[in-house]
Amino acid sequence: SLCAVDPIEQTLTVHHQAVSSTPLTLKFDNCVLNTGASPADSFPSRHPHCYYVKPIRDLLRVLPFLDQAINVPNPSLAIVGGGAAGIELAFSFRERYGRDCEITVISKYRFENDPSLKAGADQIRRSFAQRDINLIDERSVVEVSKTDVLLDSGQTIPANAICVATPVSPPSWIAQSSLPTNEGFLRVDQMLRVQGSNHLYAAGDIVSLQTPRGRSGVMAVRAGQYLADTIWAKLKGLTPRAFSPQKNWLTLLNLGDGKAIGIRGAFVAKGRLMFCIKDAIDRQFIRRYSPQAPLKGGVMRCEGCAAKLPGMTLQTAFSQHFEDAAVEQRGNRLRFRSIDALTYLVNDPYLMGFLTVRHAVSDIWAMGGSPISCLSLIAVQRADNQNLESEEFAEAIRGIQDAAAKYETILVGGHSFSLDQPMIAISIEGEGLLSFSKQSVEQDDELWLTGPIGSGILFAALSSGQSVGNSIDCWIKQATRSLSNASRLAVEHGVNAMTDVTGFGLAGHIKEMLGTTRFSIEWTDEIDVFDGVARCTRHGIHSTAYESNQLYAGSVGIGAPDPVVFDPQTCGPLLVAIQPAGARDLIKAWRELGLSPQRVGRVTTETS
Repeated sequence: SLCAVDPIEQTLTVHHQAVSSTPLTLKFDNCVLNTGASPADSFPSRHPHCYYVKPIRDLLRVLPFLDQAINVPNPSLAIVGGGAAGIELAFSFRERYGRDCEITVISKYRFENDPSLKAGADQIRRSFAQRDINLIDERSVVEVSKTDVLLDSGQTIPANAICVATPVSPPSWIAQSSLPTNEGFLRVDQMLRVQGSNHLYAAGDIVSLQTPRGRSGVMAVRAGQYLADTIWAKLKGLTPRAFSPQKNWLTLLNLGDGKAIGIRGAFVAKGRLMFCIKDAIDRQFIRRYSPQAPLKGGVMRCEGCAAKLPGMTLQTAFSQHFEDAAVEQRGNRLRFRSIDALTYLVNDPYLMGFLTVRHAVSDIWAMGGSPISCLSLIAVQRADNQNLESEEFAEAIRGIQDAAAKYETILVGGHSFSLDQPMIAISIEGEGLLSFSKQSVEQDDELWLTGPIGSGILFAALSSGQSVGNSIDCWIKQATRSLSNASRLAVEHGVNAMTDVTGFGLAGHIKEMLGTTRFSIEWTDEIDVFDGVARCTRHGIHSTAYESNQLYAGSVGIGAPDPVVFDPQTCGPLLVAIQPAGARDLIKAWRELGLSPQRVGRVTTETS
């Protein structure tokens, strides 16, 4: 998230939401700001079901909680905010919750105060009345108790749930930046440049235009193409044209029953035709920004740990299976060494540096050891401008150093160069008193993972343009967790074997565990996956390493409950084999760490 902008030094200060760290500083030559804005805390609230629903993703997140709050006798819902968002919410919730739910819209102003709603104000009120939706306008909310909404008139409105859809406020980063503002919003000129800066542009809800306009998604969308053209013109040394914002636009309010109200200037209409127009516009917009089906033979190869060579290639080249790390006796202790590398899953050098360290130290944890030091090999994206290379290198090193601190190791050196495709490698060294072989499973061992799987599928979906951003964010939070204590507890509770699940997928790593023994696996009925993975697999999305992993797993994959067992994992979970008697206490201890362990199978004989 953005923390501050320095227009003189031409830097952005950002906080990496997925990885807890101190703020990062990024340099820019030209920058477009369009972060959007959200309602501030408009009033004090002690209500357990008071939800701010802008941006819309927040509504989708809290909708199950709203449904639960309304699922009581004689429910009541209060909507604070009388703009287009609050109006559409009222109509939609009437359809969702039926006539038994009392719905009240509280608006600080009359509809006539909003130019985009003025002509349709009477039609909106009539539609409210027809659907038994209460309207209280020209009143402000003072506070919200555990059961009621208190207005500035002294009136109280009972509410089982409250949705707040008030106008947006300036984001906090603007106040932390030395930028010109108007009522807290960025002042921009006719070319959408932030006033006083020749390299900084802004659009959407965060700006105050020279010719005032309402804050609407229409304005932000139309500014997008203009800014794209403007930046290209500037880079080519041309003079961009001025931005000409719309004075009026068609506002379409969904009534939730297959009808809509259309308003533009003095024009007002209501009916199914207006809904059909709204539906067509919305679907066309979604199609425009939806990914096209990839051309045959044009599937993008997956990166991260999915970019490693197939297991069968390594099996052919080597006559033996290797452990997760090389082991050397040093006095009364063991020294572990391993190396791992990742190509870029996302275009974020800091995050890739962080993830590569996490991916590498996992080999030490899998051996039952603790990391002590590491070396880095960084290949940045080759560029004509050496400043770009040095900035990418600095971000990657910062990520490596922050990860090394989190995972209790030390970066002691490394090497760097530039390539057409960037990558980061980490050589890791650790130590311990015991060494755990991945091939020491015993009959009736239970196989447990420290968490869900499915990262390869998510990144395959991302590379094909699917909307999986929230799922990726959830994965990153899981992937960057330290499993050091999970490994230590596994050792203390007497696991027979341990490994980490990475590029060969769960089935491939179980195959390595079973090795040349007479054992096989009896799979559980289901496998826990990251949010969004099941939806992707239903649409036939899988990693480009899927087929080679399935081939490598061989008979181990037979009877698996989900194809996700062949999915390559980056920064995957630990996998342990432990007798049932010891599993209960280990799983309890893992859960106390905040992990979500899952049993995936049982070691059995081939004839059982």
